[in-house]
Amino acid sequence: MLKVSTEDDHGKNSHLCTATYQLLLISGTGGAPHVVDVLSSDDDYSRSLSLRLSGFSQDGKRVLGIFSEGGKHPFTTLFDYHTSDGKVELIDITAQFAPIMAANCSSTLEVAGTTETGAIVLVIDSANQCGSSRWLVDSSGSGPQRLAQGTPILYFYNLKDRQGG
Repeated sequence: MLKVSTEDDHGKNSHLCTATYQLLLISGTGGAPHVVDVLSSDDDYSRSLSLRLSGFSQDGKRVLGIFSEGGKHPFTTLFDYHTSDGKVELIDITAQFAPIMAANCSSTLEVAGTTETGAIVLVIDSANQCGSSRWLVDSSGSGPQRLAQGTPILYFYNLKDRQGG
């Protein structure tokens, strides 16, 4: 489960709001959730906040999702939580995709799954077909790589209508 909490930035006299994003992992029945602090931001009160839990890797060792914020300083960040060591990798997909996406292209980014080698597969979907395709991303900052045609994807959810993209 994903959770976002917001509150005034307390005493900074800046009219900003802090947003704290957490992943709550619940195992077994009646157990207290394991709380993972993923990200914290401080920006305008009126900004939009969005979070999506994309899914788990097929081996259950990774949890992936996307956080987005609007406002004066918009960003979209992919998180990759590794259950084995508790490590969270954050990938700034706003910065990585800025050179790829046209400024007038209204699109969404979704985590489709992983490759057999564990690379993260993102699907860019746009209503006007200005950027529909599949990309590999990682936390190295090297930038997205177009997914080679025919590369198998271990999907998190059914993307029947996007198989040709």
